[in-house]
Amino acid sequence: MKEILKLEDISVGNEEVKILRDIEFEVKKGEIISVVGESGCGKSMTLRTIIKLLPKNLKILKGRVYFEGIDITDLDEEKMKEIRGGKISIIFQEPSSYLNPLFTIGNQIEEGIKDRIKKEEKKERVMKILKEVGLSENVYYQYPHQLSGGMQQRAMIAMSIINKPSLLLADEPTTSLDITTAFEILNLLKDLVISHNISIIFVTHDISLARFISKEMIVMYAGIIVEKGFSNLIYSNPLHPYTKKLIDCLPEKYNKGERIRTIEGEVISFKNLPNGCPFYPRCEEKKEICEGFLPKEIEIENVSVRCFKYGDFMES
Repeated sequence: MKEILKLEDISVGNEEVKILRDIEFEVKKGEIISVVGESGCGKSMTLRTIIKLLPKNLKILKGRVYFEGIDITDLDEEKMKEIRGGKISIIFQEPSSYLNPLFTIGNQIEEGIKDRIKKEEKKERVMKILKEVGLSENVYYQYPHQLSGGMQQRAMIAMSIINKPSLLLADEPTTSLDITTAFEILNLLKDLVISHNISIIFVTHDISLARFISKEMIVMYAGIIVEKGFSNLIYSNPLHPYTKKLIDCLPEKYNKGERIRTIEGEVISFKNLPNGCPFYPRCEEKKEICEGFLPKEIEIENVSVRCFKYGDFMES
């Protein structure tokens, strides 16, 4: 399959702190790839880097972002506006925070249409897209507060695909939904890959959802990729201690009556990153070398991992 997006050695931050370090991955046409990790691991910041919506105090320190074969790293805001919302769209978590309560759903979706077409044509296009995402035509005339959480998220998806993008960034779109509705949204996204021939980067803290929706996944911790490869391989045989902990905490891994498991400790602050592996303070398999050096990414059985368990390969 043709490559649609490539991140090459990306680091993001400022003079005081680095939020992302050495991020490298690619997304092919018609592919869904998941980015997994706890809150504060850099998942959403990775999406913001792609569409150049970084906070004012942060910038790309090194590396390149290629979209459809074009280097977009240094594009100015005017050119990025043409790409953002058009060729690259994003779905945020908590749709109620992004839908304007004062305007109807139809009005808000129409507002995002970039093509210069007549009002009647806009309405016709919105009606069609609402049907595609599983909403009735009545939703066109309704306000956000009249919709359930799942319906609001479908409306957000309709808004994100109205301009027929090549790449869709889904930032934890199932966070506030019950499990049944969440899987309906996942199935909808999978259907859109086929019907719209788009690629999706799906961000989630739930590694089981990542396994369900994507063939490949990336596991992030403290702004670095600690493991990446085929989702089924990572789920069935996780290599990094952090990935193992994420999987051990899943409800399906519990025995009856067993207490809730957690990963001890907290996600490390980006202002206090250690010289070595950032997971070192919470790791039960740590070695002395982990504290002072950052492990290099190595490949083991079609999975890339950063861990000194598999040899003393360190970043130069």
